[in-house]
Order: sequence, then C-alpha cells, then structure tokens
Amino acid sequence: MTTTVGEHLDLPTGKSHLHRSLAARSAATMMNESTSKVTELRPLLCVDEVAMILGVPKATLYRWHSVSTPSTQVGPRAFRVGRYLRYSLEDLRGYINELRGSAS
Repeated sequence: MTTTVGEHLDLPTGKSHLHRSLAARSAATMMNESTSKVTELRPLLCVDEVAMILGVPKATLYRWHSVSTPSTQVGPRAFRVGRYLRYSLEDLRGYINELRGSAS
C-alpha cells in the first residue's frame, strides 16, 4: 500500500521528488509475525513537505518549533528524529482543523 501526502490530506503534492520520497518512506505496512496482524505505519513529514502544504517558509516552521514550550504550542506539533524535524500526519491534520475552527 503506497500513499502520498496529498492522499492523506486531500491536497496535491506538487513536486515529483516529494512524491518519490513519500513513496519510498511509506512502505506503510509491516507484518507482525507473533500475532499475524498488519500494523499500518504512517509516514512522517519533513519540513519541506509541511512548508509546501501550509504555504509558509521553512524558517517559519523552525521558528515555531523553537518558541514552542510543553505548555504553549506554536504551529503544528513537531519532534526531532536525530537532527531532523518531523511531523506526523495526525498532528498536521489537527493543526489545520484548529485553524479552520478558529477562522469561523
């Protein structure tokens, strides 16, 4: 099962290299040999992908992350994987839904 960012968020990806990187990362199913259950793994989004989806500069995402605290979140929730900032699809969807709710 191969999915892309656009399919998860109903948004076009726009750039072929992002599509290829997501396709490579979203080998989305693993077989759990002990229980024979299939567990779906959601791909993590990088800063480039989130910046493109939200239409903001990458520097804005880095700034939001640097000023966020455990009690006050600015922008979508992000976390470090090594030295790289990553976003889950669920967190990005939640952030977009928050923006939609506050705009009403």
